[in-house]
Amino acid sequence: MLMKKVTLTLFYITFFCYGYYQLCLHLSYRFPFKIDNWKNMTLIILLYALFASSFPIGKILLRYTKPIFLTGSRMLIAGLILLAYQYFWPTAAFRFKKKHWKLYAQITLFGVCFNYILRFWALDYLPASKTSFFYNFSPLMSSLYSYIIFGEKITRRQWVGLSIGFIGMIPLLMSTSPGEQKFGELFFISLPEIAVLCSVALHSYSWIIVRKLVREKSYSPMMVNGLCMTFGGLLALVISPFVEGIAPVTNVSSFFGWLILIILISNIICHNLYGHLLKQYTATFLSFAGFLSPIFASLYGWAFLRETITWHLYLSGVVVLAGLYLFYQDEHEEIPDQVAP
Repeated sequence: MLMKKVTLTLFYITFFCYGYYQLCLHLSYRFPFKIDNWKNMTLIILLYALFASSFPIGKILLRYTKPIFLTGSRMLIAGLILLAYQYFWPTAAFRFKKKHWKLYAQITLFGVCFNYILRFWALDYLPASKTSFFYNFSPLMSSLYSYIIFGEKITRRQWVGLSIGFIGMIPLLMSTSPGEQKFGELFFISLPEIAVLCSVALHSYSWIIVRKLVREKSYSPMMVNGLCMTFGGLLALVISPFVEGIAPVTNVSSFFGWLILIILISNIICHNLYGHLLKQYTATFLSFAGFLSPIFASLYGWAFLRETITWHLYLSGVVVLAGLYLFYQDEHEEIPDQVAP
């Protein structure tokens, strides 16, 4: 019953957003400037509406297995599916140059294996909404990485937007969940929160490298994701028996049902939609737009896991969206210069 409820909810959201996108695409021939703005934003909203579902689904999966095994099985299956699709129905050349192996290795280790192990471990103790909200630290990290690697500039208005966004996170960060209390706190930060922060740092860095491979080295996003997920999943499965024991799954049928759902939504649709949007927007803006994710994650947590939505979320959401709007003003003006060749 729960799986049916989750699946139908996500289907309706996708159907509405995709239908609206197609409508805007049709109307853009008559009103190109005004409609194009809404058309592009629809894809971003869809991206984070779907991405947010991975948090409650991941929390459900942790009822049946352990974090490292979940990381390995999820990434290995998703990676093989992407590679198979790219090989049999190629949208770009199926290729890999040995001189780029260091870039692939960084994504495999930091963006897949270690990132998701930390994320799933923390998710076992934190509410889905709070875990999702922590990923809003990624714009600041992405800004630093983009400045160092690509030499991108952040305007004064964008810094104001970023600042407002992070100020908006404070109310929600003041709340404490029962799972966090098991570990105690250090300067109001628990061990699961530290794990999520490390995961966010790795996540932000890995997408900067993905962007480098996609835009500068002309790799297909599906090719990059497929290779890195496959090898990252294999590495996690090698680590799992030494930490968690052999095949730590309690309910095989339920586990694989939810696993297929999260792979389809997050690893296949969201990762590749994100890679596609990187051709039109900077990694910093897409990361900042991730402020939409905890809003959806909180609604999913309330509807599917009976998590409580407190006033902290409403206040944080209003302030964060104001910051997002400010940041987007300058980002939109820079889009033509950011389009991949």
